[in-house]
Amino acid sequence: MKQRAGFGPRLVALVIDVLLLTAISVVFGLMAGSLSSVIAHKVFHLDAASTDPGTAILASGILGVGIFLLVTALMATLLSLPYNLMEAFFGWTPGKLAMGLRVKNEDGSNPTLGQVFARWLIKHNAILISLLTFVGLAPAAFVAPLLQALVFGGCFLALGAARQALHDQLTHTAVYELAELQAHPEDNSVL
Repeated sequence: MKQRAGFGPRLVALVIDVLLLTAISVVFGLMAGSLSSVIAHKVFHLDAASTDPGTAILASGILGVGIFLLVTALMATLLSLPYNLMEAFFGWTPGKLAMGLRVKNEDGSNPTLGQVFARWLIKHNAILISLLTFVGLAPAAFVAPLLQALVFGGCFLALGAARQALHDQLTHTAVYELAELQAHPEDNSVL
């Protein structure tokens, strides 16, 4: 019998995804912040012409930190959509891949693209709400926190016997460990 992945491995996969996205974003932020400090020194001649070196260092430091924070936040935002769309199209993220997890149908067979995309859309509904707000449906912004709270709470349903979060239940999918699927390739019974 195929056993679905529990809450623990799914949580570890999420932590891996968050750490990876954060690391990539911070690297870009550090490069941009450092470069902006160097450019500020060269363009504004802060190094040689300044009568107060402390002020010059403080000004370029504040600029560098500001650019670091801005670029890090921007990169995290820009990378999160394609990063998470991997799950919508392939049934895994790098964290799930590292943990040997795959999104499948409830019986362990391959889901349709529509199922996996609908699962992603439910799980990441804040992106859809943001787009609706951006195109002029401002009241949608008031609904986003409620829907996100519902999805967050729904993730804890994976602690139950069925081991399915809310977004899994609504799309008739489940997360399996790859080793479990390979050990029982023809078995369609599920624990």
